[in-house]
Amino acid sequence: MEKLIERYKSLRKKSAIQRSYAGKYAFVGIGNHSLNNLYPVIDYLKIPLKYIVCKSEQTAALVNANYPNVVGTTDYEAVLRDEEIIGVFICTAPAAHFALAKRALEAGKRVFAEKPVCLSSAELLELAALEKEGKVLAAGMQKRFSTCTAILKKEMRKVISYNYRFRVGAYPEGNAVWDIFIHPVDLACYLFGEAEIVSCVKTAGSVFLHLRHKGGAIGALELSTEYAWSQAVEELSINTESGVYEMKDHLQLTFSAKPKKVAGIPTEKVFPHTPEVKILFNGSNFLPAFGNNQLVSQGFFGEIEAFVNEKKNIAVPSSLMNTYKILEEIDL
Repeated sequence: MEKLIERYKSLRKKSAIQRSYAGKYAFVGIGNHSLNNLYPVIDYLKIPLKYIVCKSEQTAALVNANYPNVVGTTDYEAVLRDEEIIGVFICTAPAAHFALAKRALEAGKRVFAEKPVCLSSAELLELAALEKEGKVLAAGMQKRFSTCTAILKKEMRKVISYNYRFRVGAYPEGNAVWDIFIHPVDLACYLFGEAEIVSCVKTAGSVFLHLRHKGGAIGALELSTEYAWSQAVEELSINTESGVYEMKDHLQLTFSAKPKKVAGIPTEKVFPHTPEVKILFNGSNFLPAFGNNQLVSQGFFGEIEAFVNEKKNIAVPSSLMNTYKILEEIDL
């Protein structure tokens, strides 16, 4: 048994060390989000990054001084002309994503663009047209790649209804609908299918939304920036015919089976029923294992790994049409 364990560890170690890629990549942007959530994944995967494209010469000089084997530059067009570059990561101001992504696609590069990849259905249709031509664009909807999302997609059956609470702090630096609320709206569409708005009530910093999905599920969503970032909450409760799933912050996922019925009568009316909670995922910080790393459980690792390894793209522009339709309606 010890030899088998050692053999497994050796193979796992070699697969992690011996990663190789056919071409090189460029990264556009070097803000807090990219530094904290995307660059660490790129470094872990040993993705060969040749350029970091910056807005200013000063920042480009800092990149050249602090990032060995990476060229800091402000010349995006020169990067796109480099035939060695096969792909581009884009993570800048949201308003710039569409033009940068479209230009890279037209130059024949594979593109990973952070959310929101664009700011209207019209722009999304342009990107979807390029997708039909065979261009590769992966939108940075990392919650589609989270551990909890993968488990739910595999296990959920016959959803009746769900409640989704998404509460964060004030967001004065941008448009909360497109920059923040896009995540819960997109996850609802991804998990439960195409939806239409039944009702929508808005306050200064919140949206209370009822959705009806084609599969029959009804959803109630509270999307708010009227709380605190230090106490941010993302909770999803899903009522299915067999039981209830509870997800919290993409770090915990449980399932509680409903008591059985006989001729429509719940057995708990006759016999004692002790609810059993099945733990489907618990991202414990106690054990610093790969799967417990929040860059993995939150989906950042999965979306980038899928992009560079050319796995099935579950976040193509055409898959975001329903998400954008809803966002445009609530952003009126």
